[in-house]
Amino acid sequence: RDHSSEWRNEAHDWYAMVSGEQWEADALAKLKDQQRPAVVFNRILRTINAIVGTQVSNRQETRYMPRELGDVQVNEILTAAAEWARDNADAEDEETDAFRDMCITGMGWTETRMDFEREPDGDVAIERIDPLEMYWDPGARKQNLGDARWIMHVRLMPIDEFEGRWPNADVDLAGAPWEGAEDDSSKRTHVYPQDAYNYDQSQRRGPKDARMVRVAHLQWAVSADAYRVGKRAEKLAADKFEKLRGKLDERGIRYARQPETKWRRAFIAGGELLEEDESPYRAGSTLRCMTYERDRNNGTWFGVVKAMVDPQRFGNKFFSQILDILNKGSKGGIMAEADAVEDFRELESKWARPDSVIKLKSGALSGGKIQPKPLVKMPEGLDRLLAFSLDAVHEVTGINLEHLGFANREQAGVLEHQRKQAGLTIIAPLFDALRRYRKEQGRVLLHFIQNYLSDDRLIRITGENGNLQYVPLTKQPDTAKYDVIVDEAPTSPSMKERVYGALVEMLPTIGKMGIQLPPELLDYAPIPSGLAQKWKEQIQQGAPQLPPEIQQEMQRLTEENKTLKD
Repeated sequence: RDHSSEWRNEAHDWYAMVSGEQWEADALAKLKDQQRPAVVFNRILRTINAIVGTQVSNRQETRYMPRELGDVQVNEILTAAAEWARDNADAEDEETDAFRDMCITGMGWTETRMDFEREPDGDVAIERIDPLEMYWDPGARKQNLGDARWIMHVRLMPIDEFEGRWPNADVDLAGAPWEGAEDDSSKRTHVYPQDAYNYDQSQRRGPKDARMVRVAHLQWAVSADAYRVGKRAEKLAADKFEKLRGKLDERGIRYARQPETKWRRAFIAGGELLEEDESPYRAGSTLRCMTYERDRNNGTWFGVVKAMVDPQRFGNKFFSQILDILNKGSKGGIMAEADAVEDFRELESKWARPDSVIKLKSGALSGGKIQPKPLVKMPEGLDRLLAFSLDAVHEVTGINLEHLGFANREQAGVLEHQRKQAGLTIIAPLFDALRRYRKEQGRVLLHFIQNYLSDDRLIRITGENGNLQYVPLTKQPDTAKYDVIVDEAPTSPSMKERVYGALVEMLPTIGKMGIQLPPELLDYAPIPSGLAQKWKEQIQQGAPQLPPEIQQEMQRLTEENKTLKD
């Protein structure tokens, strides 16, 4: 917690900036005391939405490619099973939320686990985790924490859920060392002694009817010795190898020591060790992270919002200053000497009326005893500073106006597309981290499918002709060698738009060449998927048939050709 304490405070501010709470507490209190307006022009939110919208429009899919002959069909089923599992878990939505967290704080987290509540046989669940609930190895430096030796998720759990999962746990012992511990997901505040009495003299209980227990889910790597034996390099654990070492030496069978890393997990609450066993995914953690920019000096990460904080706050301050000057400036008032009129009340009541006649003393006008108040002038250059600050909010991120759709100028479509692509190049590390996360999470998901999902359950896959069919999910441990490929999903809006645009230009040429177009082209047309499926079925069922006389003539020519060949 000490390692990431400063990052957590900043992350809290970054979330507040996105949600529109962009004034610091001290500055806001000062404005209220001076009765000055505190205006917010939230330009950060639209930039974050533009980046997340780009990710939504360019969905990716995970495919498993076999490394051994004969595993093609099995890996096709595994790919379909992964797609089916992700659909059931709403993984795309959860990962989009985690991607949004990465854009804001620099870190986005998900957890892959088995869920037995919705499905008794078990379903794979992929859920987004609040980044402020996560702790990680301070020595990790690689992208997506690829070299972290331990990862921990700490959250407050309702007491009924806690007792339901661990009924034999001592609740008092579970909360004892962590009672009153600060919650890093919120701003730290001073704790007063009387708070204990307000909470029924127990900080573990929290507010009334909201008893909570802080539970830590820890996963860590353990190094162990293993040996590869024989020509086939079979792997043996250290204890089994020691039993066979003598026989191996007698027979001259070669072996080599090869250390391996396995992951374990534990659930801890205060001084109570609730559970400890092997991690569901022994090759790594089921808590997966995606990271953006690394702060080398502090060993933490930050997102896109960090660069937009100062321009956004300066823009708000400049605009509030302009409003304050306009509010406090004079609005048509006058300055009059005491002997300019006989009745000052009559002057005050009639001065603003356009049809009024005001009687002044002789010499008041010629002597300049009544003059208008001087208008307050705006500080020179303040409007330019305001425009510069508001424009810098999106310029510091590299998201140009073309990407936001706000380029108010006439330009060629090709030029606008190139400028949009240039803006995407600057934020390419965001999508690179997402791509690496998808590969890592794809390995975890495949392990869950092969080891935890029950055999012979029916999964939905797409056949060769685009027809949906259900096949049994059969686990085959022998097909564990694979390559995880992350590619752009064919059904993503951007991919369909590009493919359809290219097809429109190619179709006239293809038609002149006499090449028959496959019905699968309808999958990329900008029409509903249900309509495209029905259209393909009609094309396949109603394929044109040759007339009977032509079929008989072709059959006769075929037989004649065969006779001549004989």
